[in-house]
Amino acid sequence: MSGGWNTIESDAGVFTYLIDSLGVKNVQFEELISLDPDSLQALNPLGVIFLFKYPTGEKPTTDKPLDGEFDFAAVDSQDDDERVWFAAQTIQNACGTQALLSVLLNKAGDPEDGGIDIGPNLGDFKEFTGAFPADLRGEALSNSDLIRETHNSFARSSPFTSDATRYAGEDDDVFHFIAYTSINSTLYELDGLQPAPIRHGDAGACPSEIFADAVVPVLQRRIERYPAGEIRFNLLAMCEDLRVRAKEVGDAEGLEREEAKRREWRWENALRRHNFVGFIGEVMKGVTAQKLEEGSHEAWIEDAKKATQKRVEDRKKKGEVGGDDMDMS
Repeated sequence: MSGGWNTIESDAGVFTYLIDSLGVKNVQFEELISLDPDSLQALNPLGVIFLFKYPTGEKPTTDKPLDGEFDFAAVDSQDDDERVWFAAQTIQNACGTQALLSVLLNKAGDPEDGGIDIGPNLGDFKEFTGAFPADLRGEALSNSDLIRETHNSFARSSPFTSDATRYAGEDDDVFHFIAYTSINSTLYELDGLQPAPIRHGDAGACPSEIFADAVVPVLQRRIERYPAGEIRFNLLAMCEDLRVRAKEVGDAEGLEREEAKRREWRWENALRRHNFVGFIGEVMKGVTAQKLEEGSHEAWIEDAKKATQKRVEDRKKKGEVGGDDMDMS
């Protein structure tokens, strides 16, 4: 892995254990497979994290976003309770963690009052950066050893990651994370590549009880700006730990289902940290030796080439995203 910020996947297990490692209590992520307001609202969401293909040829504007309105006043408010915590993205590959922190730090508070217990480390970070402008908040986040090291611990292990910074061109497929959440009963889009939070709808018109009904049309309008064949989107809901809810209502089956999900997530996260290159090399040497002994080596190679070509063609037809979700700075 490189010494900077590495790419992480848009995955509920990755994000759940990432914030757990940062000290956040009783919060998890759930992947949504459809833009159904009822399914989203059933989770009582704190916010959503949206991954999409970033339009590298599109020039950013500081006057007016394509949807909604910039709310500069929300960032500059002198009232701590009214101020929106917003940070500019200042480094590549950090946007996934920045998006989830944008929700967490705006929802921090006493759980008895509906807030999130973000733990002492993030609590200190929020207090330290509270009076900073957006660009300095972004720099503070980028330079936080704790947040960067925790983020990188969930990146896929690879001996081929380079420390060199490569900037995306117009022909590259690059992907970007942003957050949507209700702050002070107002629907905000929090995107570190924009100059300010983007308000959707009137101030005070989006209490948490109707968050799903408010955010789904906004997401649909964003998706509709892409060609009809573009399907490379991912949506994760941030919500209360579903195990807590299952315990409260005595749902033993639901609790076991959630515990099984956690075991699967821990296993997948462990696999991400492991470098399998040496193991794969040894397996390939053993298989090659066997094929040579059997006299079927050449036919085996040709069959593998055909199978690989077919998978490549099938992926192109489906428009699938590759294994690593790419960030954009």
